[in-house]
Amino acid sequence: MKNVFKFLIFIIYATTIFFLPNHIFILLCFVLNLFIIMLARLSLKKAIINTLKMFPFILFTFIINIFLDNFINALWIGIKLIIVCNATFIYSQTTTVARTCKNN
Repeated sequence: MKNVFKFLIFIIYATTIFFLPNHIFILLCFVLNLFIIMLARLSLKKAIINTLKMFPFILFTFIINIFLDNFINALWIGIKLIIVCNATFIYSQTTTVARTCKNN
């Protein structure tokens, strides 16, 4: 049940990031991700490397959004994607298949 709750919190958090205004709330999400990485004792270096691996896709989305909207909005969407990719890394490192399949 704990993993289901964690999954629902992750989905709500990742979705909410895209509906937040483009100012201080995004910075708070970034700080929250860093805090969770430290709290879960995950490797910050590994989190950065994983986010950099996703960077070509984020950059592609950023470029498409420049053509569909303006530069500032495309930049905010790119920043939000970086935060969501980082949150996905945190979720994937703290939840494994073995933990999900456990019958407790």
